[in-house]
Amino acid sequence: MSVTVSCAAVNETRSLPANSKLPARLPAAAQQKNAWSPILLGSVLWRGFTHLKTHREVLRLLLRFPPLAEIVFSNPSFACKYLTQNYLVRGFTVAERAACFLYHYKRLLSALPDSLLRRTLQEDVAIHEIPEGANRFVVTMGMSRPSFMEGELSLHLRVDGVIVYVISFTIVPGWVVKSQAEEILLITRLQGVKGAYPPISYATKTLHEVAPNALLFAALQGIAHAFGIGKIAAVSGVRQSYYSEDDATAFKEAYDDFFTELGIPKSAAGFFRVPLPLQEKPLTFIKHGHKIRTREKRAFKQQIQLACAGFFEKFAPDASHKLPA
Repeated sequence: MSVTVSCAAVNETRSLPANSKLPARLPAAAQQKNAWSPILLGSVLWRGFTHLKTHREVLRLLLRFPPLAEIVFSNPSFACKYLTQNYLVRGFTVAERAACFLYHYKRLLSALPDSLLRRTLQEDVAIHEIPEGANRFVVTMGMSRPSFMEGELSLHLRVDGVIVYVISFTIVPGWVVKSQAEEILLITRLQGVKGAYPPISYATKTLHEVAPNALLFAALQGIAHAFGIGKIAAVSGVRQSYYSEDDATAFKEAYDDFFTELGIPKSAAGFFRVPLPLQEKPLTFIKHGHKIRTREKRAFKQQIQLACAGFFEKFAPDASHKLPA
């Protein structure tokens, strides 16, 4: 059977860190125009034509396994996302983008049972509910949508069912971020939802003064542990998919400053990389009067890590199995 997969519907929707100084997402009409622009379509088709062997490999993987084939048939552009400029990281080559895409989905196929994989690809899966206060705080995970450029999976913090913060990530081979590690969990998006400042502020105050980005980063460490991944990497602001000089300060604050505050060093390749578990600043360096609060925050983040790791240990016991060499 011959299957033709069209790349015409690729949508490079703009996404930016939550900041009042930044422009909002493109309106729907502008997104649609951008998706079908002759220049964009031509560039994607040209990259596909000049990398036919790679594209055949991508199609073979996607069409061989029903959970992935279902996504392709419902959204043909899924098979072409790695061909879009700045997919995942600014400056990646087509070969690097394809390697990330292929590795990630091979890893999910080997790690997750079909039922959980389908749910993850088609909806958001609740992996931990936080019993704090009168509101409902839930960490969910699902395939990134509608903005697919910035990572294959997204963790969300939901407050009473509404998404207020997002971290997007992909499981990639270590060599693409110039690491000796076999595989790395690569963070490529940190973003508060536009207009969600009140619930973000409320969530921070309610959840032991742990901000949503720090909470989801803790959840991500738990997922990495369950998958047996020993390192996390993250893009710097200038390598984020939608970085622009006009918004350089906001990108630096959202990415570089956040990871620097965590004590994660930046490599010459422009990635923040750290082995897990993350070593936090010794309490002896914490100011007097802040130690009790710091202990509480760390204990809460540890609970989040353990809970998220526990979810996969229960429902995906093979998650830590590595791909065959």
